[in-house]
Amino acid sequence: MENKITSGIWFVFIGLVLLLHNLDIIHFNFWAIIKYWPLLVVIAGINLIVQHKTYGNYIKIGSNVLFLAWMLYVGMTAPNTNWSEQLFNSKHIHVGDIEGDGPMINAVHSPFDPAIEEATLEFNGGAGKFEMQTQESTNLVSARAKTDDMGMNIRTTREGAHQKVVINAQPTAKTKKSNTVLVDLHPEVLWNIQLNYGAATINNDIAALRFKHLEVNTGASKMTLTLGVPQVGSSKIDIATGASTILLHIPKAAAVKVEYTSILSKNSFEGFESNENGVAKTAGYDQAVNKFDIELEGAANNFTITRY
Repeated sequence: MENKITSGIWFVFIGLVLLLHNLDIIHFNFWAIIKYWPLLVVIAGINLIVQHKTYGNYIKIGSNVLFLAWMLYVGMTAPNTNWSEQLFNSKHIHVGDIEGDGPMINAVHSPFDPAIEEATLEFNGGAGKFEMQTQESTNLVSARAKTDDMGMNIRTTREGAHQKVVINAQPTAKTKKSNTVLVDLHPEVLWNIQLNYGAATINNDIAALRFKHLEVNTGASKMTLTLGVPQVGSSKIDIATGASTILLHIPKAAAVKVEYTSILSKNSFEGFESNENGVAKTAGYDQAVNKFDIELEGAANNFTITRY
C-alpha cells in the first residue's frame, strides 16, 4: 500500500508541474533539477532501509515529499540563463538580450539572389511557437509573427556565393501562448541551419530542403521535425535538448544513423536494423551515397523517430 501512495505522490507532482508550466501559470526550470538526480538513489536507499520497520511508511512518504518539495523550490527559483547556456553548448546565447542587435519588428526578410549557392541561418528565439517550411519566393529567408506579441530583428553578411542570416526573435508580451513565428526558406540553395530556442513549440517541415548541417538547441520544448530524403552526401543533424519531446518524421527510403547519449530519456526509433551501444542504423546505411547522420543528446527527453 505504501508503494502505491509514494508512486501516487510522484505522479501527482509531475502532472501538476507539467500542467501549470504548460498553462504558463508557473515557470519551471526543468534543466536545473537534472544535476540533482543522484538524490533519487538516496531516496531509493531510504525506502529500502525503512521497509517493514515501525513507522517506516511515514518515513518513506515524508522523505519523498521533502525531496519533491526541494525539486519544486529548485525548479521555481533557478534563473533561466543557467539551463539555457548549458543547453546551447556554451554558445552564450542570451535570449533576453537579443534586442540589442536592432529594433524589434513584426516581420523580417533577406532578398534572394540567384548567385547565392549556399546560405547559413542562425535563428535565436525565446519562448513561443515557431514554424518553418520551404517556399520559393523572392526572399532567401523571411520570418513573420502572426501577432504583435513577438518582435524580431535581422542581420546579414555575404562572402561571394555564401550568405549568412541571423534572426533574433523575442516575445514582447509576458504570455507565450500566441507568440507564433512563421519562417520560410528558399529551396534552391544549400543550407546550414542553427536553431536556438527557449521553452517553445516547434513545427518544422523541411522535407524539400537541401542542407548540410542542422543544429537544434532547445529546452522544455515540443518539436516536430519532418525531413525529406538526404540529397547532399552526409547531412548532419545535431539535436541538444532538455526535458523535451522530439518527434522526427523521416522517409522510409532515407539512410539514417542515430548516435544518442541521453540521461533519463525515452527513445523510440522506428525502422532501424540495428540499435545498440547508443548507435542505431537503418538497413543499407553504410552503402548509401546520401544519408542522415543524427546526434541526439540531453536529459529527461522523449525522442521518437517515425518513418513515412
